[in-house]
Amino acid sequence: MGSPMYPRVLPAPPVAKPYTVSELLAEVAGSLRSSWRDIAVVGEVSRWEIRGGHGYFTIKDRTGCLNGIIFASDLAFVPFKVTAGLEIVVRGSLDLFAPQGKFQIKAWGLEPVGAGALQLAFEQLKAKLAAEGLFEASRKRRIPALPARIGIVTSPTGAAIRDILHVLRRRHDGLSVTIYPVRVQGDGAAADVAEGLRRFNAKGGFDVLIVARGGGSPEDLAPFNDERLARTLAASRIPTISAIGHETDVTIADLVADLRAPTPSAAAELVVERKDALVRRLADCRGRLLRGMRSRLAVTRGRLVGLSRAEGLLRFRYKLRESRERVGQARLALVSALERRPEQYRTRLRAAAKFLAGFARVAELPRRRDRVARLTSALEERMRRAIEWRRERLRHDSAKLDILSPLAVLARGYAVAFKESGGAPLLSATSVRPGDQIRVRLHEGELRALVRDRVVPSGSRAVGEGVSGGPTRRLSRPSAAGAADDARSAPPASSLPAPTRRKKSDASLPLFDFLFEDKADG
Repeated sequence: MGSPMYPRVLPAPPVAKPYTVSELLAEVAGSLRSSWRDIAVVGEVSRWEIRGGHGYFTIKDRTGCLNGIIFASDLAFVPFKVTAGLEIVVRGSLDLFAPQGKFQIKAWGLEPVGAGALQLAFEQLKAKLAAEGLFEASRKRRIPALPARIGIVTSPTGAAIRDILHVLRRRHDGLSVTIYPVRVQGDGAAADVAEGLRRFNAKGGFDVLIVARGGGSPEDLAPFNDERLARTLAASRIPTISAIGHETDVTIADLVADLRAPTPSAAAELVVERKDALVRRLADCRGRLLRGMRSRLAVTRGRLVGLSRAEGLLRFRYKLRESRERVGQARLALVSALERRPEQYRTRLRAAAKFLAGFARVAELPRRRDRVARLTSALEERMRRAIEWRRERLRHDSAKLDILSPLAVLARGYAVAFKESGGAPLLSATSVRPGDQIRVRLHEGELRALVRDRVVPSGSRAVGEGVSGGPTRRLSRPSAAGAADDARSAPPASSLPAPTRRKKSDASLPLFDFLFEDKADG
């Protein structure tokens, strides 16, 4: 018990047990499902996607947005196409997607704001098919004037078929009518009508097909706004007439068919003309044809009488006789000419045969032709051999020239030196002095060198010309230092091989003339 100065301390309230994330999401999801099970939300579609047959969307207004999903089983009952920007009413229940913690609406129905769902679906399909050209008048076929066989796709128990048969029997009895029974409202009605059209086209032999149904609400006429039925009508090889509902009812089938009738009875009146009216029209055409023929015959007869009294016709017999005489004379002249022609040809043929018999050279033509062929073959063979012999001789002479070529000598490792100022080859060390610039011609390329020293063999001449004897006679190397070292280490002249000490014949000089002259000019 506390004193006035020290009041009693009150115990703190108990701390609530914390939730786990899964527990909190599960409790919120259960609360949403139980409290918001059937609601309707209006908004503008800002996102629409189809994944795995399910529809994923987002609706929004000025300040917020809400994600949603509609499963494929519920989406199949939505008659219109959902697009971004469309304002719709979403019916469903609120839910929480626990794995992502997202709040969404699970929809089971979608309706457009303003126009009804069926009217919106009708407008969307109408715009799509119009863009493809299915409503163009150029693709619609003309209905036969008097069809012999008529196919009707409709319900066998409805008032539409009774009206059609009554009108056909009254207007033109005796026509062949085939009925394909189908459902004309409810689920599967559009597929039944399309199948009936395909069956009639597969069987063939029909002149026109009628798709008919009596009046009804927009929901009752919805099967005739089906896209599959519209494409089946467009693909039909037989002309089609659409007779759906009343005159104010317009369906997609009416727009695609080759001819639209306001009612089933009107379709029967359009497909065939009244028999009595057709008979009267045929009788009228027959009377006009007879009157025209009689008038034409009378005019032709009058012209014939006038021509028979003309002066030209009276003189016709005389002209005919003259023409007959001219034809007879021409015939006799032609026969006479034809009778003489074979004899003339026979005489010319005998003269030609006699001339050829005396021309003995004609008989020699085959023999002379064979001889020319043999001589031609022999001449070609001799020419081939002569060319081959000359080619072989050319190869032999080329080989000889290669042996005598100065370049072949250089290719065996020899070199030729000559002064920088002149083009004559150096044949003796006495031809140069230390400090002179020389050039050394190798098999491939050329070297420039400076003479630092020289070794003159005993008994050598001061001046002369001839071919260098070999590698041991070289007086220079690529560099000046190398040339000096080579001069100090050169063996005495007595130790050189015999070929290097032999004096070259003057006959070998011209072999190098052209080589050094070209090099000097260059």
